[in-house]
Amino acid sequence: MPEFRFNVLTQEWVIIATERAKRPMAFAVTQPQAELPPLDPTCPFCPGNEHMTSLEVARTPGNRGIWQTRVIKNKFPALSEDIQPDQDGDFFQTHINGFGIHEVIIDSPYHNRRITDLPFCDIETVLATYLARYRAVERDPRVRHIIIFKNNGEKAGSSLAHPHSQLIATPLISGQIQTRLEVTKRYLCEHSRCLMCDMLERERSQNLRVIYENEHFISFLPYAALSSFHTWIFPKTHHAHFGSMDDAQIPDLANILYYVLKSQEKLLNHPDFNFVIRSAPTDCPDHAYHWYMSIIPRLSKTAGFEIGSNIYINSSLPEHNALELRNVIDTLKQLG
Repeated sequence: MPEFRFNVLTQEWVIIATERAKRPMAFAVTQPQAELPPLDPTCPFCPGNEHMTSLEVARTPGNRGIWQTRVIKNKFPALSEDIQPDQDGDFFQTHINGFGIHEVIIDSPYHNRRITDLPFCDIETVLATYLARYRAVERDPRVRHIIIFKNNGEKAGSSLAHPHSQLIATPLISGQIQTRLEVTKRYLCEHSRCLMCDMLERERSQNLRVIYENEHFISFLPYAALSSFHTWIFPKTHHAHFGSMDDAQIPDLANILYYVLKSQEKLLNHPDFNFVIRSAPTDCPDHAYHWYMSIIPRLSKTAGFEIGSNIYINSSLPEHNALELRNVIDTLKQLG
């Protein structure tokens, strides 16, 4: 029987249409994945083609004289660093100059290695690069919000096959983030506790949607997941900002990110996906939010009902999806 579920953090209603639930293979990518070469002489992100990219911001040295990660300015940035975010207009028509920082983080020198193809040490390097760039960018007084994200595959919005991530910093915060802040601040005022910390405790006690956890992180499917296999990763240590994470926790974040992505890859046959690091605005007090990572396999399309109502239809039950992913992770760990 279908039901409406309410996501207390995002303040969104979701329809869980259980009668439309399908086996995982119903979501499978039917077209075979193209085999990619380790290096592509035409790819601007491959070693040897550094002259084809924009200004390099940072790099992490690798083996044999080749870098492990590179950070470059986006060649086609959505925003410009060369202007001030001055605001003008009136109640009906307000505008802010399009200041922002838009960087590309090249995850690996190898053209054909997804993040799940990398050894743990290399995933740690990618995450350490995220952290370093977040901390560098947040020092700009014009920046209020920083988003780090990955678009993996055409359905997820990626325009280049070479594995990469992006960082965009803006002088404002979106309505989506504002809603989350209002919810978490109201809960803090009423209960003197962090909403997300309490949410983690509830998920752990119920153990219906948790798929994996280690010493510092826990991953689960939201009670009101917007789409099938939509997964969250939360740090167990409370911090509002991604940049406040202890560097010593990077190996645990690499570990849980690998198992979440690998289990989705195995169960759903390499789906395109997005992941986003959802961090508080730079001026947000540490007690008023709790950063986390959201992973969304691209298994369905947004259609008219979702656009018209902002109510999403999830055709599978989060509890069932969590069990399936847990089973895959157990198998992966047994195989080593």
